[in-house]
Parts: sequence; structure tokens; C-alpha cells
Amino acid sequence: MISSKVMLLGDMGVGKTSIMYRLVHDRFDGEYKSTLGVEVLSYDVPADSVRGGEAARLVLWDTDGDFGTRIFDTVYVTGASAAIIVSDVTRPQTVTRMVELVRSFEARFPGRPYRALVNKIDLAEAPGSAEEIGQLPRSSVKFVSAKNGEGIVDAFAELAETIRRRQL
Repeated sequence: MISSKVMLLGDMGVGKTSIMYRLVHDRFDGEYKSTLGVEVLSYDVPADSVRGGEAARLVLWDTDGDFGTRIFDTVYVTGASAAIIVSDVTRPQTVTRMVELVRSFEARFPGRPYRALVNKIDLAEAPGSAEEIGQLPRSSVKFVSAKNGEGIVDAFAELAETIRRRQL
């Protein structure tokens, strides 16, 4: 089994921890508790029965949203294979920050995969900041809901497949 470090990045309150808990424990807690520093959990993605390959363990580093782009100046990102960069569809400024974090991640880790997750789609009819989201490659953006689980497992499975393919 390959093991890869995946950073969860984004502003405070966008749902990074909720996404991680939905993925790892298949549950949602509506009580918001701010992450202090970093929380680490792992999630095992089974081998793809169609494409073959081995199972992947994603070691998820859920970061404090206060870091912003300064996260790239910390030891937390050392050895990262990939990133999940999260925004809140109901707060357009978090989409702006997501795009900034994507650009910073691409500069710091050229060629490393990421997924830009626009969270809380259960709360909005139309995605906010569509123009800014359009700046990112369509294949890297996923619309998800930590509350009902929509899109979460698929986003991480796709990321794990990219990590496997690139042997990161």
C-alpha cells in the first residue's frame, strides 16, 4: 500500500474538518469547532478494480484556516504529495482564497496534484464566484457537501488515482 500526505487547505469555516470527518468516519457534526494547528487522520482508498494498482493510504493533514498562504512557509507542508483546497460556496471571498491557495500550491509543489473542493453545495442553488472557479482546470474542481456526503468519496478517490499514477 502506498502512503501519501495530503494537505487540507482553505479559510476558516469552509468545512475542511467536516469533509475529513465525512470521508473517514462517514458522519457530519453541525457543531463547528475550529481546528488549532493541524489534525491528522488517514483514509484508505482501495485498489481500482478496473485499472489495477495498489491500495492507497491518504494521510490527511487538516490545517488551521488562519494560516492562509503562510501555510507554505511552515513545516506542515513538508513532504506533501497532494492537496485538497476547500472553499465555501456561500462565501465568495473563500473562493478567491481557494484560487490563491491553488496558485501558491502549484508554485511550491509543481506537478503535484490537487482538488479544489467547493463545499456546502447543499446550501446554495448556484455556485458562487463562477468566474473565479473558471480560472482553474475543470477537472480539478469538484462541488461537494460535507453535510450530505455528495462528491466527497469520489474527489478523494480521483486524487488517490492521480497520486498512484504519478507515483507520489
